[in-house]
Amino acid sequence: MYGFHNKISWIDLADQSIRVLPVDPRDEEMFIGGANLGAAILARETGAGTDPLGPDNPLIFMTGPFTATRVPSGSRHELISLSPQTGIYAESNCGGSFGWRLKRSGLDGLVIKGASSSPVVIVIDQDQITFRPADDLWGRDVFSADEILKSEVNDNNAVTACIGPAGENLVRFASVSHDGRHTRAAGRCGMGAVMGSKKLKAVLVTSRGKAQAPLADAQGLKDSVRSVLPMLKERLELFGQMGTPGGVINYHKLGNLPIQNWRSSWAPEVAEKTTGTVMKETIWISRAGCKSCPIMCGRLINVEEGKYATDGVMEGPEYETLAAFGSLIMNDDLEGIAKANELCNRLGLDTISCGAVAAFALECWEKGVITPELADGLDLSWGNIDSVLEMIRRIARQEGQLAVVLGLGVRGAARTLGGGSAEWAVEAKGLEFPMHDPRFSWGHALSYSTGNRGACHLTSLSHIFELAVALPELGYDAPPPGREAEGKAPWTIHLQNLMNLLDSLISCKFSMINNSLKISHFLEWYNLITGRSLDLKAFMKVGERGFNLKRMINNRRGVSRKDDILPPRMRTLRRSGPDYAFNIPPLLPMLSEYYDLRGWTEEGSPSQETLDRLGLKGS
Repeated sequence: MYGFHNKISWIDLADQSIRVLPVDPRDEEMFIGGANLGAAILARETGAGTDPLGPDNPLIFMTGPFTATRVPSGSRHELISLSPQTGIYAESNCGGSFGWRLKRSGLDGLVIKGASSSPVVIVIDQDQITFRPADDLWGRDVFSADEILKSEVNDNNAVTACIGPAGENLVRFASVSHDGRHTRAAGRCGMGAVMGSKKLKAVLVTSRGKAQAPLADAQGLKDSVRSVLPMLKERLELFGQMGTPGGVINYHKLGNLPIQNWRSSWAPEVAEKTTGTVMKETIWISRAGCKSCPIMCGRLINVEEGKYATDGVMEGPEYETLAAFGSLIMNDDLEGIAKANELCNRLGLDTISCGAVAAFALECWEKGVITPELADGLDLSWGNIDSVLEMIRRIARQEGQLAVVLGLGVRGAARTLGGGSAEWAVEAKGLEFPMHDPRFSWGHALSYSTGNRGACHLTSLSHIFELAVALPELGYDAPPPGREAEGKAPWTIHLQNLMNLLDSLISCKFSMINNSLKISHFLEWYNLITGRSLDLKAFMKVGERGFNLKRMINNRRGVSRKDDILPPRMRTLRRSGPDYAFNIPPLLPMLSEYYDLRGWTEEGSPSQETLDRLGLKGS
């Protein structure tokens, strides 16, 4: 099997047993790898009644055929599980070097089940898997635990996937932080809480693994990648110079930046102080990037002094974090945002969900739903970053009644607090919105509603594609307008299928912006790696199959048409600024067309005809 070692390690933490099993050739053919292969395993290992925080819920680390090859940005991996935050299908894509190291250790993935009776670390050193008792690490933050573990294996290039106190305390939006202070986080859906429920503090992979998965045509792959690298670097150089932080000021002008828990439209005094240019001029140290990535869109920063001083040089906030702890809560202090980013990475919290929870709490305070007694000394006024920083600390350690409530996420907190707070709880299927407005991108309105893990911009990446990325191979010589209902359903379906495909290979989606890499590049590389000869139609069908499989998992757990909906604020509140005025997305007619084109029933389940066509009848 080319592109794979044909080895997945199944680990039961209850008895510390390990089985190494091959990848079923039919699974590799139907699902490729990554998230889709993980979803196939999850579908077989879980049922309607599986508790996301129970021992029977597996935590799956998966690589893909692109991982640790010459393919640009081929270092990513996926985490797949059931989400303790949403109760449904969950996946989280992560860069850095963990996936690269895991594949070089001779493994295509890990399936971790059961729960340890005491804290433990899984150590992977070349082809050996051992267990390290972790009582001494339990309670430590991610940075500290990472440094201790690397020191013990005498390998500064080792990598960890580690949880902090938030995961240990089962905060529903706890993340899994990779690479220590140079954090790449599997942030979304509460994967850190799944690890915490298993008493799994970390997975460490040393850099000593040298295994290489066989390639059907290694020279052909080398030549093909080499031929496109100059173009890729040229078209993405400007993006790499500024990275995603440059999006703050541009998205503010366009009407995509979230402001004051999504209820306001214009805040130049905040956007202008928290954008990438200001970062570059103040706390920026250098560019950084994932292993084998030519784009280098990451930022290393250092706040040297003052109350928001960081503990040395570390990964800086990206666009999502800048917006989440900036305009979303009306905070214009860039150094305060950097500190929030550090705390979330240290303590193991998803910055997107955490910022959304903070904004929700500030509005609850403003409207009297959170009382001074419940706030326990915190002044939750808009823009008060100091109180938000203390809130982050308390949530991670579950200190106080408010921290326990907010640790449930926006949906859980609204249901607990009541007082009409569900009206300003901005989430879909229980997952807080990322920092892109579905009133700006109607593709996101449809994709947030139907996405398998809930509100997720990466399900379709509509805002980027609608702005400037054509897909001629799929019949789009120019992207359709962002706020036009006609044709939005087929466009969104194409994007969702494509993103599922990229999450299976696995490849960074940024490589397609500025009309850089095309689908045909990924198809050529996949065929060169595996020796297969798929055409474009069959290639895209893999993405469609994976999307429908994930929907089947969610259907089994109670998801139907009733759940494919936007929150009240996005159904009632128009958005307008000096240069724009957006209507409410016409979701219901778009959704009906979407269901018809997907081949789903009126209730939102794949029809039997669709399942037969995709070969999912027995999945």
